[in-house]
Amino acid sequence: MRREKNEIKSGVILSYILIVVNTIYGLLITPFILNYVGDTAYGVYKSVASISASLAVMDLGLGTTMTRYMARYNATRDKENAENFIGMVFVQFLFLLAVIVLIGICILFFLPELYDNTFSANELVLARELLAILLLNMILRLFENLLFGILNGYERFTFSNGFKLINVILKFTLILIVLPFVKDIKMVVLLETVLVTVTILIFIVYIRSRLKITPRLKKWDTLLFKESFGYTVLMFIQSITVQFNGNVDNVLVGALQGASFVTVYSMALTIFGMYENLSGSVANIMLPKVTKQVVAGNSNSQLQISVEKAGRFQFFLLAAALGGFVCLGKDFYKLWLGNAFSDCYYLALILIIPVTFPMIQNVALSILRAENKMAYRTVTLSVSCVCNVVITFIGIKFWGYWGAAIGTSGATLLNLLMMNIYYHKKLGFKILRMFANIMQGTLPAALIATIVTGIIHYFFYGTWISFIFNVLVYLAVYGISLFLFGMKEDEKKAIFGRFARKVK
Repeated sequence: MRREKNEIKSGVILSYILIVVNTIYGLLITPFILNYVGDTAYGVYKSVASISASLAVMDLGLGTTMTRYMARYNATRDKENAENFIGMVFVQFLFLLAVIVLIGICILFFLPELYDNTFSANELVLARELLAILLLNMILRLFENLLFGILNGYERFTFSNGFKLINVILKFTLILIVLPFVKDIKMVVLLETVLVTVTILIFIVYIRSRLKITPRLKKWDTLLFKESFGYTVLMFIQSITVQFNGNVDNVLVGALQGASFVTVYSMALTIFGMYENLSGSVANIMLPKVTKQVVAGNSNSQLQISVEKAGRFQFFLLAAALGGFVCLGKDFYKLWLGNAFSDCYYLALILIIPVTFPMIQNVALSILRAENKMAYRTVTLSVSCVCNVVITFIGIKFWGYWGAAIGTSGATLLNLLMMNIYYHKKLGFKILRMFANIMQGTLPAALIATIVTGIIHYFFYGTWISFIFNVLVYLAVYGISLFLFGMKEDEKKAIFGRFARKVK
């Protein structure tokens, strides 16, 4: 039990460190790449990367399925069936791999038809070359996700997140060294492909040597296959809608407006993606624990408490990021990318404000996964996805990329409404109480920090020195306010440990 708590705690800490490092990586590496490859090449890369990411849903959500069932077998100490299940999943993955390769070849063949009106001949050649490398990269990442699912199911968060952290640092270092000499966007993708290959090899060695697990397909359990496949299909449909919602904007903006508009819009999506990542890691880490609670028969009220506890820690970070971006985001974009990207601030705000609410309660999704109750969410995501596509397609024609941002935000709010109706009706969650408990104390702390920093920023802005000073002021005011009246005593103990008791 102690090892489990330590793994969760260290896993959460490492996941947040990983988020911070990924954020720094994205902020520093984007203008660096733009400087050496140019806006047009980068726009082509982002367009075809969206296509590759959309194709990644063909893994049918096997990584998430792996985590769920490994957590269940780990809870019952059933190693033999765990190894057999891994063997079954790998057989399914090989079949899917053949399908993915076939679809990828078809996309490569018809790619010029999609971008013929907006890409030049040279851009189309670059797009094909990039997409071929990205398809290989995507296939390797799908296999990596299966191995990552095994590690998470057995709660090896320290190793998996720690190695991901090393991976990001290596990628950043290699790009800094290689790109100034090569000046080719393809090199960035090739470096990522090499690193994911090394990651797969290390994960395999760890699973076999430390977990003592080797896939052994001794029998094909038809009953288990039907159960897991039903779960997998639901996760697959959800993956399609999530990936489609995340990538349809770039694809449609590129097809209807051109590569240069994709570059601007993708800079808003960069901040949006970083913001989304602030809570996703905690939900993934909580899945094995929630699965054990469900197996143990915990009541819905106890499960709501788990959602609220995790949600409060998530909101500590999200409120800090959102408040800081509201008062300093415009200045940041101007310093980071220049005046040409001034629209990105408002685009990012349109995207990140609505998504905050589902993010602070996303541990509830882990409960649905553990209880195998994902059918309704699949429906809500599908409905919101259709709405997003329709609004985005029409909106881009009238308002450009502003229509894409409005479509994505509208789909987010629609899904939020439908999911909370389900949480209340089927799980018995008290929704208003849940949000009130999650935001209690934290929201006032963020508002105070935003107001104080906004006043200072009004008089002191326009340089990196002033920006860093304002960030430090914001963090200081927010941190002090949060500690004094935002956090509960058990939360202070969990975060600061003995230091909190000494301060008290």
